[in-house]
Parts: sequence; C-alpha cells; structure tokens
Amino acid sequence: MRFSFHIPVPTPRLEYMFEGTKRAEECGFFGIFYADHTAMLPPGPGTCYDAYCFLSSLAMITKKLKLCTGVSDCHRFHPALMAHKVATLDQISNGRGMIGLGAGEAMNIDMYGLNRKRSVSKLREYIILMRKFWTKKRINKKSEFWGEIKNAYIQIKPVQKNPPIYVAANGPKTRQLTGELADGWYPLYQPPWLYKKNYREVFNAAKKAGRDPSEIDYVYDCFVAIDDNDPDNAIKRCEFFKTSYLLNSWITNEAYPNLNLPENFNVHDYDMSSNITSDYLNNLNRLPETIIQDFNCLGTTDDVISNIEKYKEAGATHISIMNRGPDPNKVYEIFRDKIIPYFKE
Repeated sequence: MRFSFHIPVPTPRLEYMFEGTKRAEECGFFGIFYADHTAMLPPGPGTCYDAYCFLSSLAMITKKLKLCTGVSDCHRFHPALMAHKVATLDQISNGRGMIGLGAGEAMNIDMYGLNRKRSVSKLREYIILMRKFWTKKRINKKSEFWGEIKNAYIQIKPVQKNPPIYVAANGPKTRQLTGELADGWYPLYQPPWLYKKNYREVFNAAKKAGRDPSEIDYVYDCFVAIDDNDPDNAIKRCEFFKTSYLLNSWITNEAYPNLNLPENFNVHDYDMSSNITSDYLNNLNRLPETIIQDFNCLGTTDDVISNIEKYKEAGATHISIMNRGPDPNKVYEIFRDKIIPYFKE
C-alpha cells in the first residue's frame, strides 16, 4: 500500500505547504497530488497556482516524492505542450514526474471559451499523443481534435521513458479507458463498497485489453483526520465538505440507492451563474448522517487503519490523504510510526 498526500486548491500560505511537503517526505510518503485548476468555484481563500510551476518548486525541496497533478484535463493545453510540461518536471525532479488527467470541469474550461465536447475520445487521443511525444523522434498525425500534426516533436525527453499517467475515471467510459491505457486510477470520493464495484470495472477492462490489471495503481483520495483523545473532533474537521457530495450526486446516489438526489447539477458542469444552487443546498439535510465517515478515514488511529483496510479490501493499492489534522504534523508522524509500518507487514 502506497501513501501520498494531496495539497489543497485554492492553496493556503506557501511556506506551510513547503514545510508540510518536507515533513511528509521525512515521514515516508510516496508522492504529492495537486489539482490543476485555473480557478476554483465557488472561490475560496488561497491561490490557484499553476500546477506544474508549483510541483516544480516542490521538486527542488524534495528528493524522493513523486509529483503528480490531481488532476489536469485534455482541453487547456495541446498534448505536445502538456507532454513538454511533464517532461520538464521529470527532468527537474530526476524522474519523479507523473500526470493525472480527467475529462475536465466547467470552472476551468467553459468560461474561457474552450470546448469540452467528446471529452472521452479526446482524452484517449491525448494520452496516446503524449506518450508519442515522450518516446518518438517525430510525429505525423491528422488529429480530429488538434488538427494536422506535421513532423512535430518536443526537444526535451523525460528521464522516465513514459511518466505514469493516472486517470480520474468516474464513469463507465473513463473506467474502461483507464483499464485499457492508464498507469493509475484516481477517482472521486466514494465509500469502500462503491469503490470495490468500480475497481472491478477498471480491472476487467485491463484484462480484456490484454493487460495485467495488477500493474495499475488504484488510488483512493480522501480526508484523513486523527484525534485519539476526541475522535468526534476528527469528524467535525471535515463537516465543511458535506456540500461537495451534492455536487457529486451521481456518486452519492450510487452509494446510497434510496437517496435519489437530483443529478442535473454536478461538479463537472458547475459554474457560479447557476440559478439552481440554492435548490441543491436544500438537499443537504437528506444526506446520510454517516456520509463523512463513510467516504473518508477519520477518528482514532485505529479507526483510520480500519477504514484504510476497507479500501484495501475493495482493491485500493494507494491512499492519498488530505490532511485535516487537527495537528497536521502529528498526523504525518502517526503515518510514519504506525500506519505505514502496519500496511508494510
């Protein structure tokens, strides 16, 4: 079981992020995930830094941590430019660069006049083209999405032949794509029983494509808060996130089949101009009382280990934590002293 951590976007004070990153590396974490956002809706405190500039700055203060977007999309940059960004990070970090990719969200794309149509087909071609730019001397291709690519190349090549590509697959088509092409699966929040079902889709798609499914890294990204003296306090640390399960209502409905939340309002299409935001917030009290605990790893150290075990049994090979404290340094130390050694046994 690998353990990484997720730096929030918008991002708080940089010095805290740098200190936390160095602390996590000292405590034995595998990597960092950082969301590639141009903007965040609704706006929050902090800054949306350029993901690859930010990850490159972290590469300069670390030696071992892998560096990955969580996630980028296939719309804002030509695949040659994105391949160039990842190869540059991989060179700067001496072979630690990775990329997370998804089908994209309105908040990063629509207000700039960019096109999200046929995003799954576009994502498939994006992955194939990026790998060609990393490995081929020249590329010639007539692309449906990127026009005619003539004798093209990027001057820099990554240290790794193919930096790992993780796909944020949250529907059947993207899970199929992940099984066929990706190095890792990086889905949105879901409880272990739903993760297990969706994991099987990725696993079976890999098998059908003639791949070894065990070569895929199956990630689960969630909040972790640990308070051995007051486990309820750990849960309260994450209550603010409850509204997000309304923005991921198709996942929440699948997790709780009798809930039947409206699904015409979701994180992929969300923008501030929506006039149905208040209607959705009226559904907040319909969410199960245990939803925060069901989707995350919270409570005492033993509670967190037990919850990670559930995700491991569901197929996860990699847990990425959003550290909610209450003492962030203590959480890293608990992982170093108890949780990481427990899952190495």
